[in-house]
Amino acid sequence: MAQAPNSQDWAQRQAQNETVSAQRMMSGDVTNGFNMLGNVSDIVLNARGTAVEYVLYEVPFPYDVYTAEDGFVRWDNIEVERGVGSGLDLRIDGEASAYAKEQLQLTRAEAGDRLVSRIVGSDLTFSDGQMREIDDIQFDPESGMITNFVVEMDEDSLFDEDTRLVPAAMVMLDPQGVWTVRQPVTYNWTVWAM
Repeated sequence: MAQAPNSQDWAQRQAQNETVSAQRMMSGDVTNGFNMLGNVSDIVLNARGTAVEYVLYEVPFPYDVYTAEDGFVRWDNIEVERGVGSGLDLRIDGEASAYAKEQLQLTRAEAGDRLVSRIVGSDLTFSDGQMREIDDIQFDPESGMITNFVVEMDEDSLFDEDTRLVPAAMVMLDPQGVWTVRQPVTYNWTVWAM
């Protein structure tokens, strides 16, 4: 006899099916549909920290002998392709092109808190003053908008994970570069269980 899914399980599955994980994107490849161009090396958010602007990639050896150098592509020129299992490729649209790394006018210092590799693993500060580590970020695969931040609510637990999805609409990057959550202290986090 099949059990009816509870709302928590349903919300979790829906969020995972409708989004792509930053962790999975960071371990993916950039392709042109026929050839691998390189491995994703980082993801750059827009200036407001709300959506993906660029995907940076590096061309690994031995491919670097035969192809162009490391480069980047704008998010609006990418289509996310889900592979077998946990595979994920970012395919450059046929009419778009990848750019050489020298063409990106944004410096590492300017990117600062916009680099996803720096955001994942950093702290998210809640309204009760508690800080919790950002385990992952979920994006809408079409628009590149951040949909959720994934945080571990009980970092002291050795065996049980207690991860939660924090809706992106509740998160902001303050002027000091700190990611904070704007929510009532009594917010019901059980809805966002992973």
